[in-house]
Amino acid sequence: MSTRRPIWIAALYSLVLLTCSISVAKADRRVALVVGNSNYSHSSLFLANPKNDATDVAAALRGVGFEVLQVIDANKRDLDLNMAKFARLAIDADAALFYYAGHAVQYQGRNFLMPTDAEVEDEISFRYQMTPLDDVRAALDRGDGVKIVILDACRNNPIVNALRRKKKSGDSRAIDAVRGGLAKIDKAQGMVVAYSTAADEVAADGDGRNSPFTSAFLKRLKEPGLEIEQLFRRVAADVNAQTGGRQRPETYVSLLSNYYLNQTDRIAFDKIKDSPDPAVLQDFIAKFSTSSYVPEAQNRIQRIEAAIRERQNQEARQREAARLAEEQRKAEREAALRKLAEQEEALRKQETLRAQAAAEKVRKEREAAQAQEEQRLRLVAEKERKEREAAKAQEEQRVKLAAERERKLREEAAQLLAEQARTKIAAIDRKEPTSPSLAGISTDIRTLPPPTEAAPAPGDPCDRDSAMLAQLRSNPSIEAVTELERSLSCEKLRAQVLRLRESLSAVANAAPAVAAQIKPVVEKIAPPPALVIAPAPPPPAAPKQEAAPKPPEPPKVAVATVAPAPECKKDEARLARIRANPSHADLAALERDLGCERLRPQIVRLRESLPKEIAKEVAKPDEPSIAANPPTLQSAQSAPSGTKPAQPAPIVQVRSCDEERATLAKLRASQSREDVVRFERELACEQLRPQVIRLRESLSGG
Repeated sequence: MSTRRPIWIAALYSLVLLTCSISVAKADRRVALVVGNSNYSHSSLFLANPKNDATDVAAALRGVGFEVLQVIDANKRDLDLNMAKFARLAIDADAALFYYAGHAVQYQGRNFLMPTDAEVEDEISFRYQMTPLDDVRAALDRGDGVKIVILDACRNNPIVNALRRKKKSGDSRAIDAVRGGLAKIDKAQGMVVAYSTAADEVAADGDGRNSPFTSAFLKRLKEPGLEIEQLFRRVAADVNAQTGGRQRPETYVSLLSNYYLNQTDRIAFDKIKDSPDPAVLQDFIAKFSTSSYVPEAQNRIQRIEAAIRERQNQEARQREAARLAEEQRKAEREAALRKLAEQEEALRKQETLRAQAAAEKVRKEREAAQAQEEQRLRLVAEKERKEREAAKAQEEQRVKLAAERERKLREEAAQLLAEQARTKIAAIDRKEPTSPSLAGISTDIRTLPPPTEAAPAPGDPCDRDSAMLAQLRSNPSIEAVTELERSLSCEKLRAQVLRLRESLSAVANAAPAVAAQIKPVVEKIAPPPALVIAPAPPPPAAPKQEAAPKPPEPPKVAVATVAPAPECKKDEARLARIRANPSHADLAALERDLGCERLRPQIVRLRESLPKEIAKEVAKPDEPSIAANPPTLQSAQSAPSGTKPAQPAPIVQVRSCDEERATLAKLRASQSREDVVRFERELACEQLRPQVIRLRESLSGG
């Protein structure tokens, strides 16, 4: 603040001075009388350039703000009348200028201007035929402003020679006082007198449009900002150089302050003096280098640049303060994150200790509750037996209905194949036992597309591997996926193959238990034809929809079946039960007791997909996992002849997170990507969406 205050004080002071100078300049009134005599009554006195000189000087003076009276070829009366007008105009003028071009003589130390009708016979004629220069000075003295006299006279005058010849013949007594040059004017305060040549010498009329003196004067008058004494010094230098030193102009200046004939720089500066752009002021300085406003323009530039630097410094300080504040906020955020991480670590340790204490308590209570557990197990076994009998009866009834529907569909297989070919029947699974671990699983788990001709293997390894991966997604087999992973050539597909293998592990190990329950039922079904459509049963009120035929599938990959190790079978069965009934505690126990290390990535992915706030849903100890999600043999629906089979029924919109969590558990066991995508679109419980997305990515390879 202390640095900026002197700057603003200086700026205000300069503004006041500038306002004062502008007000004075606007109040200036400048008048001029311009006389040019070329055509005299005596042809021997004719001069070519004075009328041109007077015309050009009058135009130039008007261009710089003078009020001009112009007289060409003035006789004695015209000169007297215009002199009177000029004297009146000069009374209240701030500057009065008199310019004369033509013949003039000096007599007895006094200067006389020659009108065009002057008849000079002797020395008496000077008083009554000529115009004394003293009359011009008297007119100028009526004003209080600057007085300027410019005399481009003293031309070669034949009258002087004639008077001198009369002297030799004895006709005149005082003719010695007549001279061709002009005498110096007495000194007067506030006056500027410019002679086209030195005292008592003759000036040249010139060969061009203007005389050498007037030509130089017009040239320098166009330069704005030249102080009047400096202007005439440059005029004298130009004339001296042009005439080779034969004509040497002289100037008499008696002014107390500087004066400028050409003030166009003032007008230009008034337009840009308040401009905030330093470039505009720099252009003014370059254009008017001799102007008196150059120092003020330079001061203005310095003030603007200082203000710009101050603003830049202030902005830099603000940016630095903002940067420091941002660093402080960042440090505070990092400290808060560290504190939060420490709190979470402490909570994890407490949770671990509580889990260990709970496990120890369970172990101690297990011995005391053994008798009660045996009783409960007997009750559970009895309940399971009854449920199995009920499920068996229900399955037999469903199989009968499915056999009837399949019989009707076999009659329309050829027509339905062109409209919708999506799955293969269970008989094709028995004829192609490429994956014993999946044999007998219902179409809820595996959906087979209609057979198509094998497409030729693409030339690009990535195209070939992509086709094999698509075939394995539609006909999943963990052994085939493992074989494809070993022989994979396109590395960018390895992540998708790995996800597919991990997602199939639980299904592959749950298959024997499912197949054991549905095998007696499937064996009773008569062998179906080679191609059968197997859509899922729609709800009663659902409208039937046409399904677009799928594009041809890539050829199947037949690989050898590798039997999993006993400990892997046990761990895979536990993992399948946890997938159907998610629980953090059961998953942590499985991870702690894991004996099959190849299942650990799946456990990690499952643990990441489960929400941290999910409540543990405890399953009954000896209840088979298949009871929570009993396998169903997806078969063809019965449909009237000539009608199209209905599309699989969409998943019913769930009403609560508990219902959607149960549906998600079933989808983990079914491994059907279409059902997962449909479930994701209709999901209402947002806290389950990350799990659904991970499940969909594991089925589709990202």
